[in-house]
Amino acid sequence: MSQATRLKLTVVQARKYIGGLTTTSKMPCPSYSLPAQACKTGSKLVSIVGSVCYGCYALRGFYQFKQGKNAREIRLASIYKQDWVQAMVTVLESRRDKSYFRWHDSGDVQSLMHLGNIMEVAKRTPNTKHWLPTREYKFMKDYVESGGDVPANMYVRISTYMIDGIPPLRFADTLNKQVEGFIGVSGVSKDKMVADCPAYEQGGRCDECRTCWTTKENVVYPFH
Repeated sequence: MSQATRLKLTVVQARKYIGGLTTTSKMPCPSYSLPAQACKTGSKLVSIVGSVCYGCYALRGFYQFKQGKNAREIRLASIYKQDWVQAMVTVLESRRDKSYFRWHDSGDVQSLMHLGNIMEVAKRTPNTKHWLPTREYKFMKDYVESGGDVPANMYVRISTYMIDGIPPLRFADTLNKQVEGFIGVSGVSKDKMVADCPAYEQGGRCDECRTCWTTKENVVYPFH
């Protein structure tokens, strides 16, 4: 039995344990952020002109405020703690509206173990639809090929590396056949006829749209 289970962490204690959640003006639900500087793939793409990470929003603006930076560092330090999964579940289950949750409005999956823990959180919160965008193809491949389970309430969207780049559809389809949940792709396009995310015609907000959490379709976001 884990320490968190023995101690029966309160919601306040669990929140402190994981470094809290993130609230963004665009999202219809809380999210979870890590330092963008810690991205494995993104830290390489950020210097490549034309990549989706070039000029990363999470390296500027309000993401540079001290309080937010400190919170993301605490979260990063917590992901390998023994009872991180249980603490995350405690916090997510404490919400009045448990419908949706987004992983990583900044940052990305850090390791195969981290990915497995995220999937475990989703399994233990079946009343929540989880959206996990990621550029860490190898972690996803290794996870699925090692027999890892993607629960039915998890929507993984593997992000293309380049703006208007070719999405890794074949790669996603191959993995998708081996899991219960959904592994698809997402991309970024400068062509407004191709981009199908409505947020940037809605003041940057999702509003009533829940496509990223509910539709087993691939999503293209407009470059902005």
